[in-house]
Amino acid sequence: MMTDEQGHSTSQRERKNSSHQANLNSADPYAVLGLERRAALSEVKRAYFDLVRQYSPETDPEAFKLIRTAYEKLNSVESKNETDLFLFQAPPAWEPRKRRRKLDLSFDPQDIWQLLLAQGDLGRSQFDDDFRPLQAAPGSDTAKAGKK
Repeated sequence: MMTDEQGHSTSQRERKNSSHQANLNSADPYAVLGLERRAALSEVKRAYFDLVRQYSPETDPEAFKLIRTAYEKLNSVESKNETDLFLFQAPPAWEPRKRRRKLDLSFDPQDIWQLLLAQGDLGRSQFDDDFRPLQAAPGSDTAKAGKK
């Protein structure tokens, strides 16, 4: 085991440097324990015991309750997955909807009538252009009569 100049082991020094910044005002169990979302179960356990030493049940029972509740939500794979699934995430930033310009729907029925007369069949009286003359099918009696 490696030791530094003061005689502390490297793992003890790392634990002191990685002190967890608990946010006891948060509803997020990861923030309460001072962890990132991708923390392993061993990190959850280590953070819990470090915070229990810092906020013991005898000196600060309210903080201990919050830490214990957060640990219970993250101490097993099943409960951690359930917490991750249902953990509240902040909604996206609200932006007001852009207003669309309103269409001018004011019209006069006479305008529609004039449009139908000009573009449609309402103004026509001759429909002969719509039909082509009948032609006899080849091999029929009328086709033979026309050739004679």
